[in-house]
Amino acid sequence: MNRRQLEYFLAVARELNFTRAAESLYVSQTAVTQQIRVLEEQLGVQLFTRTRRRVELTPAGRVFQREAMGIMNRMDAAVQRTREASSGFVGSLNIGFTIGIGNTEISDRMQAFNRKYPNIVIRFISLSPSVLLRQLKEGELDLALMPMFQEKYYTGICFRRVVRDHYVAILPRNHVLAQNQFLTWKDLKEEPLILAATPGSEIGEDLDIIESFIQNGLQPNVADHIEDVETIIFMISANMGITILPAYMAIPAASRGKIVTIPIGMSKDQVDIIAAWMPEKENPSLEKILPFLEENPL
Repeated sequence: MNRRQLEYFLAVARELNFTRAAESLYVSQTAVTQQIRVLEEQLGVQLFTRTRRRVELTPAGRVFQREAMGIMNRMDAAVQRTREASSGFVGSLNIGFTIGIGNTEISDRMQAFNRKYPNIVIRFISLSPSVLLRQLKEGELDLALMPMFQEKYYTGICFRRVVRDHYVAILPRNHVLAQNQFLTWKDLKEEPLILAATPGSEIGEDLDIIESFIQNGLQPNVADHIEDVETIIFMISANMGITILPAYMAIPAASRGKIVTIPIGMSKDQVDIIAAWMPEKENPSLEKILPFLEENPL
């Protein structure tokens, strides 16, 4: 059974006349008759009763008419969905992000994207920067939204800067500097600094901060490297040190009462938040979302 046979059958069922059915299909009556005969042989039933004066559907033919119409509709819908998916209008995206990304304007970009492409299903997962980068390279993610610390760690990856953010220092609320409106790198040179980074700084998470101290002729007092931001916030709440993070990461923490966030450094002391993807990733939906993630979006 094929699509042509179904089309011929439905035309005859509609017209109840082989000649008119053939004319509506722009084929010969013989072709229609032959295809109907083959279809009946394949099904093992008679679909039409034929006399010299009229053609009628048999009971089996009426049942098959309903089924054939359903099959044709499903086939047409499948073709349409497949074509739309190849154009990016229907599909899915696996997007990884770091903690706090929702506090940036990227969330507004996502809202605009979802409004324009509601049939693209997005699956979000929150991960640390090093895990995001690893899963991106392994093909588990279509897109990663994350801070970029050192460009050299992103070799072979496509990326674009979406927004920039400044750094803030996070201190216990009872810290001697907690009432300051602004801090310099010098203010923090003696403080036990807990850096949000893997122990080996796999992707240079701590280098920008350390270099900012060094460029000011200072040597930071690095107490620990801990990748999990929640753990760092807990330690600061327990008065076990301070940290320096992009401001967007610190917004949820600032409302917890036991810590404060204070801007630090100069206007040049900023971190890029990027959208990253693998060049070989073949997902039509990826092409649709990227224009929403430019520095000056559509």
